[in-house]
Amino acid sequence: MVRVAFWFDTPVEYSGGLNYIKNLLYAVSLVNDGTVRPYIFFASSIPVSIEAEFSPYATVVRTKLLKRGSLPWFIHKVLYKLFGSMILASSLLKSYGITVLSHVWFVYKGRTPFRIISWIPDFQYLHLPEFFSTLDLEEETRQNQQIIAQSDIVVLSSNNAHEDFKRIAPPGCESRGRVLRFVSQPRTARSSYAITRETIEKKYRFQGRFFFLPNQFWVHKNHMVVLQAVKLLKDEGINILVLCTGNVKDYRYKDTKYIDGIYEFIELNSLQDHVKILGHIDYDDVLFMMKNSVAVLNPSRFEGWSSSVEEAKSIGKPVILSRIGVHVEQNPPNGRYFDPDDAAGLSQIMGDMWAAEQDGSDADAERLAREALQSRTVAYGKAYLGLVCGLDTRDSEPR
Repeated sequence: MVRVAFWFDTPVEYSGGLNYIKNLLYAVSLVNDGTVRPYIFFASSIPVSIEAEFSPYATVVRTKLLKRGSLPWFIHKVLYKLFGSMILASSLLKSYGITVLSHVWFVYKGRTPFRIISWIPDFQYLHLPEFFSTLDLEEETRQNQQIIAQSDIVVLSSNNAHEDFKRIAPPGCESRGRVLRFVSQPRTARSSYAITRETIEKKYRFQGRFFFLPNQFWVHKNHMVVLQAVKLLKDEGINILVLCTGNVKDYRYKDTKYIDGIYEFIELNSLQDHVKILGHIDYDDVLFMMKNSVAVLNPSRFEGWSSSVEEAKSIGKPVILSRIGVHVEQNPPNGRYFDPDDAAGLSQIMGDMWAAEQDGSDADAERLAREALQSRTVAYGKAYLGLVCGLDTRDSEPR
């Protein structure tokens, strides 16, 4: 048996990371014949609800080594920072017989008694360095090279990311990269209230049809081209509504107030009835809005592998998306592309779809999406198991 561990060393508020690992574990559960036994290590303080979400697919281990502010966490961090030692984490993992540590997002210093599969979601900083004002770009590359060098396998989410990986990989490590395109499982979580169109409209204070833009408010997400398209439509007498959700703080680009510019554009152009910024909302509500929208929007200038595009694919929803390499690679069946700087082209697509008056559920599209989702998920699970089982974990000599 191969015992695989995921070490969740980030706040649970990082919903993207949580969903990624949960989707992966679910895919593995569909094809695992018992050869692989997954574990996930969380802070001892995680909510019971998160443990309940993961426990059907993996053994959940709570540890104070991951609880920020606790004494064990503090000692663990001091040992790592001063001496590069991961002895406490290694001892804990070893006590569970872990043979593979998967989806490592950090430099694991020191010798390890297990194989390492790392994950680098993307290399955006290589393409849009102007959006990383607080980041030392050379140091970021050095850290990624250390991650690559320590790993038996490095998982990349797209062919685009794989090309970037080969650009910076240390000599002799180029063959360690593997493309593993994740598949989103937009299954509604247990909700505390009955979601209906009426409750959603009342909760978020809107009425009628809408486009849905579920991107974080980070500068590369390119919301402005959507606002410009909405203004062009308004000037033509076409009144549409766009609902925008996501974190309004861009922690990587602190020299500008990206969200302030969005609010200012809305105010100057009197778009308050046409664009609503809802911020971070419940995932149940995100899925409901996605399913009942005219279409999902993703105008991003860069993605590693877009979760919103994958979710729309999984439920059979039309997507209007920027023509960037990764989006083309994702290839949603009913996607319509526009240049990320072409507000006029985007307004034409949005105007056409709005005029068609087709939104909400599409039974045929949803059925086809469910059928495709099952096969895509099984293929995803098999691909990951192939990576894990291809590693020689017998008496492994650490890197």
